[in-house]
Amino acid sequence: MIPSKKFSGYAGAICLLVAAFIACNGKASEKESLPLDTPVTIERFDRELPTYVQEGDTAASARFRERYAPFFPIYCRQILGLGDAPDFREGLNLFLTHEAIAQLYTDTESRFAGDSVWTTDLQQAFARYHEQFPQSTLPRILTHVSGLNQSIVTIDSLLSISLDCYLGADYPLYAQRYYDYERGLHESNRIAFDAVEVWLRTAYPYQSKRNALLDRMVYEGKILYALTSLFPDVDIYRLLGYTDSQAQWCRDNEAEIWHQVVARKHLFNTESMLINKYVEPATFVAVLHAESPGRLGRWIGYQIVSRYARDKKKSAAEMLGTTDDAGEILAESKYNG
Repeated sequence: MIPSKKFSGYAGAICLLVAAFIACNGKASEKESLPLDTPVTIERFDRELPTYVQEGDTAASARFRERYAPFFPIYCRQILGLGDAPDFREGLNLFLTHEAIAQLYTDTESRFAGDSVWTTDLQQAFARYHEQFPQSTLPRILTHVSGLNQSIVTIDSLLSISLDCYLGADYPLYAQRYYDYERGLHESNRIAFDAVEVWLRTAYPYQSKRNALLDRMVYEGKILYALTSLFPDVDIYRLLGYTDSQAQWCRDNEAEIWHQVVARKHLFNTESMLINKYVEPATFVAVLHAESPGRLGRWIGYQIVSRYARDKKKSAAEMLGTTDDAGEILAESKYNG
Protein backbone atom coordinates (compact mmCIF):
# COMPACT_ATOMS: atom_id res chain seq x y z
CA MET A 1 0.00 0.00 0.00
CA ILE A 2 1.21 3.51 -0.73
CA PRO A 3 2.49 4.79 2.63
CA SER A 4 0.72 8.18 2.70
CA LYS A 5 -2.52 7.86 4.65
CA LYS A 6 -4.13 10.59 2.56
CA PHE A 7 -3.89 8.44 -0.55
CA SER A 8 -4.36 4.99 0.93
CA GLY A 9 -7.15 2.69 -0.31
CA TYR A 10 -10.84 3.57 -0.24
CA ALA A 11 -12.04 0.09 -1.18
CA GLY A 12 -15.37 0.41 0.58
CA ALA A 13 -16.09 3.99 -0.39
CA ILE A 14 -18.35 3.36 -3.38
CA CYS A 15 -20.11 0.32 -4.83
CA LEU A 16 -19.14 1.35 -8.36
CA LEU A 17 -15.51 0.44 -7.64
CA VAL A 18 -14.51 -3.18 -7.83
CA ALA A 19 -11.41 -5.29 -7.72
CA ALA A 20 -11.02 -7.49 -10.82
CA PHE A 21 -12.32 -10.50 -9.01
CA ILE A 22 -15.36 -8.97 -7.20
CA ALA A 23 -18.78 -8.84 -8.83
CA CYS A 24 -20.30 -5.44 -9.59
CA ASN A 25 -23.83 -4.80 -8.37
CA GLY A 26 -25.32 -2.62 -11.10
CA LYS A 27 -26.14 -3.15 -14.75
CA ALA A 28 -24.58 -1.07 -17.49
CA SER A 29 -26.86 1.70 -18.63
CA GLU A 30 -28.75 1.23 -21.86
CA LYS A 31 -27.07 2.57 -24.96
CA GLU A 32 -27.49 2.03 -28.67
CA SER A 33 -25.42 -0.94 -29.81
CA LEU A 34 -22.42 -0.17 -31.95
CA PRO A 35 -21.74 -1.96 -35.24
CA LEU A 36 -19.22 -4.79 -35.02
CA ASP A 37 -16.66 -2.97 -37.16
CA THR A 38 -16.59 0.00 -34.80
CA PRO A 39 -13.25 -0.20 -32.95
CA VAL A 40 -13.13 -0.15 -29.18
CA THR A 41 -10.64 2.60 -28.40
CA ILE A 42 -8.62 2.98 -25.22
CA GLU A 43 -8.17 6.50 -23.89
CA ARG A 44 -5.10 7.21 -21.76
CA PHE A 45 -6.58 9.43 -19.06
CA ASP A 46 -3.48 8.75 -16.97
CA ARG A 47 -1.23 10.38 -19.57
CA GLU A 48 -3.37 13.50 -19.87
CA LEU A 49 -4.00 14.11 -16.18
CA PRO A 50 -0.59 15.72 -15.36
CA THR A 51 -1.11 18.24 -18.18
CA TYR A 52 -4.52 19.15 -16.76
CA VAL A 53 -3.01 19.83 -13.34
CA GLN A 54 -0.51 22.27 -14.87
CA GLU A 55 -2.94 23.76 -17.40
CA GLY A 56 -3.23 27.55 -17.20
CA ASP A 57 -6.03 27.89 -19.74
CA THR A 58 -9.38 27.83 -17.93
CA ALA A 59 -11.28 26.85 -21.08
CA ALA A 60 -8.89 23.98 -21.80
CA SER A 61 -9.26 22.74 -18.22
CA ALA A 62 -13.03 22.81 -18.54
CA ARG A 63 -12.85 20.84 -21.78
CA PHE A 64 -10.75 18.18 -20.04
CA ARG A 65 -13.27 17.81 -17.22
CA GLU A 66 -16.13 17.65 -19.69
CA ARG A 67 -14.37 15.11 -21.87
CA TYR A 68 -13.76 12.76 -18.96
CA ALA A 69 -17.13 13.11 -17.25
CA PRO A 70 -18.47 11.28 -15.31
CA PHE A 71 -15.20 9.51 -14.52
CA PHE A 72 -13.11 12.53 -13.50
CA PRO A 73 -15.02 13.60 -10.34
CA ILE A 74 -15.41 9.98 -9.20
CA TYR A 75 -11.69 9.38 -9.75
CA CYS A 76 -10.88 12.42 -7.63
CA ARG A 77 -13.44 11.90 -4.87
CA GLN A 78 -13.81 8.15 -4.46
CA ILE A 79 -10.58 6.65 -5.81
CA LEU A 80 -8.14 9.27 -4.53
CA GLY A 81 -10.24 10.64 -1.69
CA LEU A 82 -9.63 14.30 -2.55
CA GLY A 83 -12.82 15.64 -1.07
CA ASP A 84 -15.17 17.93 -2.97
CA ALA A 85 -13.25 20.71 -4.73
CA PRO A 86 -14.30 22.65 -7.84
CA ASP A 87 -11.47 21.44 -10.06
CA PHE A 88 -9.44 19.16 -7.72
CA ARG A 89 -6.16 20.66 -8.94
CA GLU A 90 -4.61 21.24 -5.55
CA GLY A 91 -5.32 17.70 -4.39
CA LEU A 92 -4.23 16.21 -7.70
CA ASN A 93 -0.98 18.13 -7.55
CA LEU A 94 -0.30 16.73 -4.06
CA PHE A 95 -1.13 13.25 -5.34
CA LEU A 96 1.09 13.43 -8.42
CA THR A 97 4.04 14.93 -6.57
CA HIS A 98 3.94 12.42 -3.71
CA GLU A 99 7.26 10.53 -3.94
CA ALA A 100 5.76 7.04 -4.13
CA ILE A 101 3.02 8.07 -6.56
CA ALA A 102 5.48 9.91 -8.80
CA GLN A 103 7.58 6.74 -9.00
CA LEU A 104 4.48 4.65 -9.64
CA TYR A 105 3.47 7.00 -12.46
CA THR A 106 6.96 6.82 -14.01
CA ASP A 107 7.07 3.04 -13.78
CA THR A 108 3.58 2.70 -15.25
CA GLU A 109 4.39 4.92 -18.21
CA SER A 110 7.66 3.05 -18.80
CA ARG A 111 6.01 -0.38 -18.56
CA PHE A 112 3.17 0.43 -20.95
CA ALA A 113 4.94 2.78 -23.33
CA GLY A 114 5.35 0.12 -26.03
CA ASP A 115 3.05 -2.67 -24.87
CA SER A 116 0.19 -3.11 -27.33
CA VAL A 117 -0.54 -6.81 -26.73
CA TRP A 118 -3.07 -6.16 -23.97
CA THR A 119 -4.85 -3.49 -26.02
CA THR A 120 -5.19 -5.86 -28.98
CA ASP A 121 -6.46 -8.65 -26.71
CA LEU A 122 -8.97 -6.28 -25.15
CA GLN A 123 -10.25 -4.95 -28.46
CA GLN A 124 -10.63 -8.42 -29.96
CA ALA A 125 -12.45 -9.71 -26.89
CA PHE A 126 -14.93 -6.85 -26.95
CA ALA A 127 -15.46 -7.35 -30.69
CA ARG A 128 -16.43 -10.96 -29.92
CA TYR A 129 -18.54 -9.77 -27.00
CA HIS A 130 -20.51 -7.46 -29.26
CA GLU A 131 -20.99 -10.24 -31.79
CA GLN A 132 -22.04 -12.89 -29.26
CA PHE A 133 -24.10 -10.53 -27.10
CA PRO A 134 -25.90 -8.53 -29.82
CA GLN A 135 -27.98 -6.47 -27.39
CA SER A 136 -24.90 -5.49 -25.46
CA THR A 137 -23.30 -2.14 -24.79
CA LEU A 138 -19.64 -1.68 -25.63
CA PRO A 139 -17.87 0.29 -22.94
CA ARG A 140 -15.90 3.45 -23.27
CA ILE A 141 -12.47 2.38 -22.00
CA LEU A 142 -10.04 4.57 -20.07
CA THR A 143 -6.82 3.95 -18.18
CA HIS A 144 -5.78 5.60 -14.94
CA VAL A 145 -3.32 5.37 -12.04
CA SER A 146 -5.05 4.73 -8.73
CA GLY A 147 -2.18 4.39 -6.28
CA LEU A 148 -2.84 0.61 -6.14
CA ASN A 149 -6.50 0.96 -5.27
CA GLN A 150 -9.17 -0.76 -7.39
CA SER A 151 -7.94 -2.56 -10.51
CA ILE A 152 -11.08 -1.90 -12.56
CA VAL A 153 -13.76 0.79 -12.24
CA THR A 154 -17.14 0.72 -13.97
CA ILE A 155 -19.52 3.68 -14.19
CA ASP A 156 -22.57 3.11 -16.38
CA SER A 157 -21.16 2.47 -19.87
CA LEU A 158 -17.59 3.42 -18.94
CA LEU A 159 -14.80 1.13 -17.81
CA SER A 160 -11.42 2.29 -16.55
CA ILE A 161 -8.32 0.20 -15.90
CA SER A 162 -5.78 1.08 -13.22
CA LEU A 163 -2.58 0.27 -15.07
CA ASP A 164 -0.43 0.62 -11.96
CA CYS A 165 -2.10 -2.58 -10.72
CA TYR A 166 -0.56 -4.54 -13.62
CA LEU A 167 3.18 -3.91 -13.36
CA GLY A 168 4.07 -7.57 -12.80
CA ALA A 169 4.29 -9.95 -9.86
CA ASP A 170 7.82 -8.82 -8.99
CA TYR A 171 7.07 -5.08 -8.85
CA PRO A 172 8.58 -3.94 -5.51
CA LEU A 173 5.54 -2.09 -4.10
CA TYR A 174 3.31 -5.11 -4.62
CA ALA A 175 4.96 -6.94 -1.72
CA GLN A 176 3.43 -4.27 0.56
CA ARG A 177 0.02 -4.31 -1.10
CA TYR A 178 -0.81 -7.88 -2.14
CA TYR A 179 -0.53 -11.35 -0.66
CA ASP A 180 1.93 -13.67 -2.40
CA TYR A 181 -0.88 -15.69 -3.98
CA GLU A 182 -2.38 -12.51 -5.46
CA ARG A 183 0.72 -11.07 -7.07
CA GLY A 184 0.63 -13.40 -10.08
CA LEU A 185 -2.77 -11.91 -10.94
CA HIS A 186 -1.20 -8.49 -11.55
CA GLU A 187 0.68 -9.19 -14.78
CA SER A 188 -0.17 -7.08 -17.84
CA ASN A 189 -1.33 -10.17 -19.73
CA ARG A 190 -4.31 -10.36 -17.37
CA ILE A 191 -5.66 -6.88 -18.11
CA ALA A 192 -7.98 -8.03 -20.88
CA PHE A 193 -9.28 -10.98 -18.82
CA ASP A 194 -10.01 -8.81 -15.81
CA ALA A 195 -11.61 -5.97 -17.74
CA VAL A 196 -13.96 -8.22 -19.69
CA GLU A 197 -14.81 -10.23 -16.58
CA VAL A 198 -15.77 -7.11 -14.66
CA TRP A 199 -17.86 -5.92 -17.60
CA LEU A 200 -19.70 -9.26 -17.70
CA ARG A 201 -20.36 -9.09 -13.96
CA THR A 202 -21.66 -5.55 -14.37
CA ALA A 203 -24.02 -6.48 -17.19
CA TYR A 204 -25.04 -9.80 -15.59
CA PRO A 205 -24.84 -9.41 -11.80
CA TYR A 206 -25.18 -12.36 -9.47
CA GLN A 207 -28.79 -12.96 -8.44
CA SER A 208 -30.06 -15.80 -6.29
CA LYS A 209 -32.98 -16.10 -3.90
CA ARG A 210 -31.40 -19.02 -2.07
CA ASN A 211 -27.76 -17.88 -2.30
CA ALA A 212 -26.21 -21.28 -1.62
CA LEU A 213 -22.73 -22.37 -2.61
CA LEU A 214 -24.18 -24.20 -5.63
CA ASP A 215 -25.86 -21.01 -6.86
CA ARG A 216 -22.64 -19.03 -6.59
CA MET A 217 -20.56 -21.78 -8.22
CA VAL A 218 -22.92 -21.98 -11.18
CA TYR A 219 -22.88 -18.20 -11.59
CA GLU A 220 -19.07 -18.22 -11.52
CA GLY A 221 -19.16 -21.06 -14.03
CA LYS A 222 -21.33 -18.98 -16.36
CA ILE A 223 -18.88 -16.08 -16.18
CA LEU A 224 -15.97 -18.39 -16.95
CA TYR A 225 -17.90 -20.08 -19.75
CA ALA A 226 -18.46 -16.66 -21.32
CA LEU A 227 -14.79 -15.77 -20.91
CA THR A 228 -13.68 -18.95 -22.67
CA SER A 229 -15.97 -17.96 -25.53
CA LEU A 230 -14.57 -14.42 -25.67
CA PHE A 231 -10.96 -15.63 -25.35
CA PRO A 232 -11.13 -18.82 -27.45
CA ASP A 233 -7.36 -19.37 -27.43
CA VAL A 234 -7.08 -19.24 -23.63
CA ASP A 235 -7.82 -22.28 -21.46
CA ILE A 236 -9.80 -22.24 -18.23
CA TYR A 237 -6.72 -22.64 -16.05
CA ARG A 238 -5.02 -19.56 -17.42
CA LEU A 239 -8.21 -17.56 -16.95
CA LEU A 240 -8.22 -18.64 -13.31
CA GLY A 241 -4.54 -17.77 -12.93
CA TYR A 242 -3.59 -21.36 -12.05
CA THR A 243 -0.09 -22.72 -12.42
CA ASP A 244 0.49 -25.93 -14.40
CA SER A 245 0.76 -27.92 -11.16
CA GLN A 246 -2.50 -26.45 -9.83
CA ALA A 247 -4.25 -27.27 -13.10
CA GLN A 248 -2.95 -30.84 -12.96
CA TRP A 249 -4.11 -31.21 -9.35
CA CYS A 250 -7.62 -30.23 -10.39
CA ARG A 251 -7.67 -32.74 -13.24
CA ASP A 252 -6.24 -35.54 -11.10
CA ASN A 253 -8.62 -34.99 -8.20
CA GLU A 254 -11.86 -33.90 -9.86
CA ALA A 255 -13.95 -36.85 -8.70
CA GLU A 256 -12.66 -36.64 -5.13
CA ILE A 257 -13.17 -32.85 -5.04
CA TRP A 258 -16.84 -33.26 -5.92
CA HIS A 259 -17.26 -36.14 -3.48
CA GLN A 260 -15.87 -34.01 -0.65
CA VAL A 261 -18.09 -31.02 -1.46
CA VAL A 262 -21.19 -33.23 -1.40
CA ALA A 263 -20.12 -35.33 1.59
CA ARG A 264 -19.43 -32.25 3.72
CA LYS A 265 -22.89 -30.90 2.85
CA HIS A 266 -21.39 -27.72 1.47
CA LEU A 267 -23.34 -27.65 -1.78
CA PHE A 268 -26.47 -26.03 -0.33
CA ASN A 269 -24.74 -24.15 2.48
CA THR A 270 -25.67 -20.45 2.55
CA GLU A 271 -22.94 -19.16 4.90
CA SER A 272 -21.14 -16.35 3.12
CA MET A 273 -17.82 -17.10 4.82
CA LEU A 274 -17.80 -20.67 3.55
CA ILE A 275 -18.87 -19.62 0.05
CA ASN A 276 -16.09 -17.04 -0.11
CA LYS A 277 -13.54 -19.67 0.83
CA TYR A 278 -14.54 -21.59 -2.29
CA VAL A 279 -14.67 -18.74 -4.79
CA GLU A 280 -12.31 -15.94 -3.70
CA PRO A 281 -8.53 -15.85 -4.24
CA ALA A 282 -6.62 -17.69 -1.52
CA THR A 283 -3.57 -19.90 -1.06
CA PHE A 284 -5.92 -22.90 -0.89
CA VAL A 285 -9.55 -23.75 -0.10
CA ALA A 286 -9.28 -24.02 3.67
CA VAL A 287 -12.54 -25.96 4.09
CA LEU A 288 -11.55 -28.56 1.52
CA HIS A 289 -7.89 -29.53 1.06
CA ALA A 290 -4.51 -27.95 1.73
CA GLU A 291 -3.37 -28.66 -1.84
CA SER A 292 -6.48 -27.30 -3.52
CA PRO A 293 -5.93 -24.02 -5.41
CA GLY A 294 -7.92 -20.97 -4.38
CA ARG A 295 -11.14 -20.21 -6.27
CA LEU A 296 -11.69 -23.93 -6.79
CA GLY A 297 -15.45 -23.31 -6.51
CA ARG A 298 -15.25 -21.31 -9.73
CA TRP A 299 -13.52 -24.19 -11.49
CA ILE A 300 -16.18 -26.64 -10.26
CA GLY A 301 -18.89 -24.27 -11.48
CA TYR A 302 -17.27 -24.13 -14.90
CA GLN A 303 -17.22 -27.93 -15.13
CA ILE A 304 -20.96 -28.02 -14.41
CA VAL A 305 -21.91 -25.14 -16.70
CA SER A 306 -19.72 -26.14 -19.63
CA ARG A 307 -21.10 -29.69 -19.62
CA TYR A 308 -24.68 -28.40 -19.47
CA ALA A 309 -24.11 -25.78 -22.19
CA ARG A 310 -22.42 -28.27 -24.46
CA ASP A 311 -25.17 -30.87 -24.08
CA LYS A 312 -27.98 -28.32 -24.47
CA LYS A 313 -26.12 -26.34 -27.17
CA LYS A 314 -26.42 -23.12 -25.20
CA SER A 315 -24.41 -20.03 -26.02
CA ALA A 316 -22.64 -17.89 -23.43
CA ALA A 317 -25.30 -15.20 -23.85
CA GLU A 318 -28.08 -17.73 -23.27
CA MET A 319 -26.38 -19.05 -20.15
CA LEU A 320 -25.88 -15.62 -18.62
CA GLY A 321 -29.38 -14.55 -19.61
CA THR A 322 -30.99 -17.03 -17.20
CA THR A 323 -30.83 -16.72 -13.40
CA ASP A 324 -31.65 -18.73 -10.27
CA ASP A 325 -31.46 -22.04 -12.13
CA ALA A 326 -28.43 -23.67 -10.53
CA GLY A 327 -30.28 -26.78 -9.38
CA GLU A 328 -31.69 -27.40 -12.84
CA ILE A 329 -28.33 -26.87 -14.50
CA LEU A 330 -26.61 -29.30 -12.12
CA ALA A 331 -29.31 -31.95 -12.61
CA GLU A 332 -29.38 -31.61 -16.39
CA SER A 333 -25.59 -31.58 -16.66
CA LYS A 334 -25.42 -34.94 -14.88
CA TYR A 335 -22.14 -33.75 -13.41
CA ASN A 336 -20.66 -36.11 -10.84
CA GLY A 337 -17.04 -35.10 -10.71
